[in-house]
Amino acid sequence: MNKNISKLIKLNNLASLYFRRKHIIVLDPTEKHENIEELNSDIVYDKVDWKIPEKIRQTIDELSQNSQLSDEDKILTIFERVCKEYVYDDNLISYIQKIDDDSYDLPDWYGRDVGQEWEEKRDEHNRRVCYEVSRYLAKSLMELFKNNDDIDVCILWDKGHTHYFVGLTSSKYNITLDTDDFNNIKDLTRIKAGLTAQGIVILEDNNREFENALDRFNEHRSKEAIKSIESQMSNNIATSSVSEKEENFDSTNTFENILFLQNAIEILKGKYNIDSQGLFEYMKEIVDIRLGPESRKKIWKRLNKDSAKSIRYIRCLLLDIDGQKHILDVDKMLLREFDEEELKSEDSDFVHYRELSRDWEEPYDGS
Repeated sequence: MNKNISKLIKLNNLASLYFRRKHIIVLDPTEKHENIEELNSDIVYDKVDWKIPEKIRQTIDELSQNSQLSDEDKILTIFERVCKEYVYDDNLISYIQKIDDDSYDLPDWYGRDVGQEWEEKRDEHNRRVCYEVSRYLAKSLMELFKNNDDIDVCILWDKGHTHYFVGLTSSKYNITLDTDDFNNIKDLTRIKAGLTAQGIVILEDNNREFENALDRFNEHRSKEAIKSIESQMSNNIATSSVSEKEENFDSTNTFENILFLQNAIEILKGKYNIDSQGLFEYMKEIVDIRLGPESRKKIWKRLNKDSAKSIRYIRCLLLDIDGQKHILDVDKMLLREFDEEELKSEDSDFVHYRELSRDWEEPYDGS
C-alpha cells in the first residue's frame, strides 16, 4: 500500500468539516514513505509502532483468502472483530484534565507514547484506550489491503479531545471508523450488545457502496439501547428480582423503576458478558431516558488500592430514584441502596467525582 498523501489530506479536510474540528494525520512510523518529502504539523508519524495483535491476525488471514466478500464487508468485519475483542479502559478518564469548554489534556504515557513495559502489561488484559485500538484497526486494514493501491488508511488525531480514530479513503468513498466515540455508547460496547454501529461516519460515497454495506451490517441490530432491553424483557429474558418486597417502596413506580434497572443489568452481564465500562455507558443512557439525567451523578470507585503502581478508578452511578439513594456498582454489576455516609469512611472504595485529583506523575503501569 503506497500512501497517497493528497487523498489523505482530502479525507482529513472532509473529516474536519464534518466534525467541525481540525485533525492531524498520523502515520505508522514503521512505514517511512519516500513520497512524503516533508512532514508538517498537520502530518506526523506516530509515537509508537503500529502492530497487529495475534488474536486479530487470524481474521485478517481468513478475509484475505475470501474472494466472496466485498472490500466494504471486510472493513466492517475487522471493525466488528476489534470491537468484540477489546473493552474501554475508563481508568484513563481519571487522568484527563479539562483545559476549556471543549478541550482536554492527558499525559502521553497513557497509551500514546508508551514503552515495552506498558505493552507487556497490556497483554495481560483486554482494556484499551483510543490510541491503542485505533492502531490495531488501522494496521489491520493496512495489512488486509496491502496489495490494493486504491485504499489508504491513516489515524486522525483530535488533539483537543486527546482522541485517535481511523480514516480510510479510496476512489469510491471516504469514511472514518471510531470504536470509542466518547460522547455516546461506544461501539466497543454497542457491537457486543447487538446494537448498530454508530462510530462509522461516511464522509463521501457517491455510489452508496459503503452505505449499503453498513445498512446490511446494521440490518438485524437494534439502534436504541433501551428499546433492545425492553424487547428482551418482554420476551422474558430477564430473571432478576429486587431484594425487597414491593410494599417496602413508597410507590409502585419506584418499585418498577428499580426492577427495570436490575433486570437491565442482568441482561447485560448475563447475555452479553459486558464489561464494567460498557455497563456504565449503557445504564447511564437508560437512566437518562427513563429517570432523567438529573437523577444521577457519577462517582469513582477505587480498584486494587493496595498496589502502588496500578491503582485504577472506574465510574459508577449514584442514583436518586424517587428520593431513594441507590448506587449502580459497575464493578460488582449490581444496583443497591446507598447511604452517602459510606463516602466518609476511610475504608470506602468510593470517591466523589469532583474530589478525585490525579497527579500526572502518579505511577500507573498499564496493568
